[in-house]
Amino acid sequence: MGYYIYDASATVPCAVWEGEQTNNPSNFSGWDEYDVDVTPYFMPSYETVSIDSTDDVKLSAWWMQNDPQAKTVVVIHGLTSSKYSSGVLLASGILYKNGFNVLAMDMRDHGDSTCEDGYYSAGQKESDDSASVVNWLVEEKNIQASNIGIYGQSLGALTTLQTGAKTQNFAAIALHDPPVDFGTLVREEMEFQGFPPVLYTPVNHYARIFKGENLTEVTPAIALENGNKQPILVFNGKLDKRVLAHHTDDLIKLANDNGIEITTYRYDDMGHVESLWGYNDEFSKAIVSFFNENLGS
Repeated sequence: MGYYIYDASATVPCAVWEGEQTNNPSNFSGWDEYDVDVTPYFMPSYETVSIDSTDDVKLSAWWMQNDPQAKTVVVIHGLTSSKYSSGVLLASGILYKNGFNVLAMDMRDHGDSTCEDGYYSAGQKESDDSASVVNWLVEEKNIQASNIGIYGQSLGALTTLQTGAKTQNFAAIALHDPPVDFGTLVREEMEFQGFPPVLYTPVNHYARIFKGENLTEVTPAIALENGNKQPILVFNGKLDKRVLAHHTDDLIKLANDNGIEITTYRYDDMGHVESLWGYNDEFSKAIVSFFNENLGS
C-alpha cells in the first residue's frame, strides 16, 4: 500500500510539459486566463549551462546575465514543472529587465536535468540541487553570497526554504505559495488525490525502508533555525487548494520565532501561484524592491 500511494503521488515525468516545450527565455507564452503581455520580458540573450549536483546529477539551467557584478536571483520551478514554465520565465524576465542576473534551473527528475529515479523527495534531494546552483554562482561566476537571492514556486518554494540547511551562500529568499510542514502537506495532498490521509504512515515507511529517504529529515523549521536569518518575501493565494493557506501562517510564526524579517502579500481571490498573473504589477514591484533592498548590503 505504501508503494502504491508513494508511486501515485511522488512520480514526476522527467520531461518538459508538452504545452511548454517551445518556451525559452527569448520567446514564451502567457497564461490565457490573464491579460498579461509577456513580450516586454523576453530575454534574447541567454546561455544553457550544466551544473554538477550530488549523486552524479547534472542540472540544466538557463543563465541570463546583465552584468558579472549584478545582483543575482536563482529561480526554481514547482512540482512536475521546469525552467520552461511560463510562470518561471515571466518571473525571470521581470527580474532580468530590472537589472538582475537570473539563473532558472531544472531540479533533478524535471525538465532537462538528470532523471535520477522519476520521484521527487519533498525537497530533500532537491535542496541539494538548489545549494549546488547557489555554490556554483559563488565558485564559477565569482558572485558574492551577499548578492545572491532565491525565488521558488510551490515545491521550488519548499526547496528554497530548505536550502539554508545545505549552504548559506545567499542573502534573501522569495516564495510563492510555499509548503512548510511536509507531513501535513502530504496528508492534505493525499486527501486531494482521493486517498485517506491516515495512509501517510505507510507512505513514509515505504520511503524510508525501500527508497532510503527520510522525507522530513530537512524541514523549513530546521533550516530557518540554523540559518543566517535571511529575510523572506511571501506571495500567497488563499484559494490555493494544493498548498493550503495555513502553510503561510505557519511560516510567519516560524519566522517570528526565529527573529527573521518576513513580508507577505496575501490574496483572497487567488489560487496556486496565480497571483503572479492576477496581480502582476504588484508582484513585479514587490519582488524587485525586495531583492534590491536585501541583496548587496
